[in-house]
Amino acid sequence: MAQEMIEIPLTPDERSLLLRYGYPFEQIERALKACEKSGDIEVVPMDHFELERLIGDVCRSINHMNGGATQDQLLDLCERLEAAEQYGDGMLDAL
Repeated sequence: MAQEMIEIPLTPDERSLLLRYGYPFEQIERALKACEKSGDIEVVPMDHFELERLIGDVCRSINHMNGGATQDQLLDLCERLEAAEQYGDGMLDAL
């Protein structure tokens, strides 16, 4: 049975953070790199398993930092990814 895909809109900064600190699966990495040069919000689809692993990797990166702006950005991103995982909705409310 095919996994349900969650379409997550990501800002350029979020996509860059995920490529650097998220260690995404190959399919997600390809999707992120395909829109790497875009300055727009781009939708990146992923299934629940991929999203769960990505959240874990971002959290791992957060835990290895000693504060700062990047850690704060990753915390915000992780919170949004966790909401998408829980509710199946990756919408950007504040942008």
